[in-house]
Amino acid sequence: MPGAIATPHELATRAGHEAFAGGGNAIDAALAAAAMLTVVFPHQCGLGGDLFALIGGHDGRAVSVNGSGALPAAVDVEEYRSRFSEVPGSGPHSITVPGLLGGWARILDTGGSMELAEIVAPAIRAAEDGVTVSRSLAAGIRWRREVLLQDKGIADLFVPNGRALREGDILNQPALRVSLETIAAEGVSSFYTGSVGESIVTTLQGQGSPLTMDDLAAHRTEANDPLGLDYGDYRLLTSPPNSQGFMLLESIAAMVGLGIELDVSGGDAKYKLHAAMLASEDRDRYLGDPDRVSLPLSSLLDEAMTGDRLRERLHRTQPELELHRRTAAHGDTVAICAMDGDGMAVSLIQSLYQTFGSGILDPVTGIIMHNRARGFSLTRGAANELIPGTRPAHTLMPLLAYREGRPVASLGTMGGRAQAQILLQTLAGALDPTIALAETLAAPRWVFGGKDLGFDYPMIAIEADAASALDEQLRTDGFKVERVEPQNENMGHANAVRIRADGGFEAATDSRSDGLALVHG
Repeated sequence: MPGAIATPHELATRAGHEAFAGGGNAIDAALAAAAMLTVVFPHQCGLGGDLFALIGGHDGRAVSVNGSGALPAAVDVEEYRSRFSEVPGSGPHSITVPGLLGGWARILDTGGSMELAEIVAPAIRAAEDGVTVSRSLAAGIRWRREVLLQDKGIADLFVPNGRALREGDILNQPALRVSLETIAAEGVSSFYTGSVGESIVTTLQGQGSPLTMDDLAAHRTEANDPLGLDYGDYRLLTSPPNSQGFMLLESIAAMVGLGIELDVSGGDAKYKLHAAMLASEDRDRYLGDPDRVSLPLSSLLDEAMTGDRLRERLHRTQPELELHRRTAAHGDTVAICAMDGDGMAVSLIQSLYQTFGSGILDPVTGIIMHNRARGFSLTRGAANELIPGTRPAHTLMPLLAYREGRPVASLGTMGGRAQAQILLQTLAGALDPTIALAETLAAPRWVFGGKDLGFDYPMIAIEADAASALDEQLRTDGFKVERVEPQNENMGHANAVRIRADGGFEAATDSRSDGLALVHG
């Protein structure tokens, strides 16, 4: 099957390419890459994490898969409030039900052509043979070393005998290999109702987690309509809440409402910044589990209404953002983009949330648990309030672009809350056939944030090789404007695949990552 795929790691891309070569479609290729990434990028994603994805076809239809899990039913919210000033970023109280495997199964059901066992086979081989520690993984181990040392299971794997693995070392994961083999043979039910899940629950409960087998068995993966916005000749699609995908669409709607089109050259940076800040304020105000709260999407995505709000915001002296007061939780995530010759497109994002998630690894299964409960708020009455059985506001936001009823581009990035900012800066170039995708993804970027992005104070960070005029364009009350080194990981690892004017494929991966993009056929 002709196709193209881009991921943040070479082996993941090659696994997807192998699926295409074996006759698989974009779904098969994306899932093969996703499985491989759980082995080669265990600091950013894993079987104990969450997933969001968009699957689109040439018939104009698209499906959004929500693979996010809920807070355990037995969580004592008052205990959290008495013990913590905010939901912990690591440890047994940071864990929600992982939805990744349920997401894989639902994606495969939407139109995959291969069996799950075939799809995960390359990942099983890699876990058995061992993989070379990448630059990104080595950096993650260094950054989270103290957290890793608090859990014997994860420390034994990544900091054996007190020595942190370094770039170029070989990482062997025999327990994870067995788990992947079990899932290949028994299906994802082995995680939610079987032996894999039972081992995880035993380990977590031994550390004080309230997670039970009933919580795992109650998990349901949603497949629903994407959230969409018309932009010029394109229809932009992303995941609906509890995903933060609306932030990108709201930012674009606000700019269009002021008559401002996305500018590849960056001359619109001031408007992009304030549109993104407006959307971030609305995220804090409205986003939570859609089964409990609803966003006023019709007004947030209304160009005239949101444009008026952006105009007012441009004259506001102080931003109303919560993000800079929150403890650091880098959005360590992987984005996979794939398209095939039958007109299918996939944008898939999976994550442990913060680097190495909760910092807890079940030594029997080799599975690292995410820390997605960190996405909740302890504030009473908040849209994203910590409530048992609900899902947190989520950073993952895949993106597809349609034109004339068919998908023409698949995009995605890591970056936590900054994902919408990164996509806002790369979208115009990704839709411009005169600019190479690789050039678009390598271009200098900026992001705003605070402790949520690991900054010590509210900052607008600009890569050092960006135009000097950006400093003044982005100057905003309440934020320091600072230059950071070029190709900074806080600017995300973006990936993209698109259809060229001649009908062929073009794929690119971010030069900030260890990635690779390949076209097959």
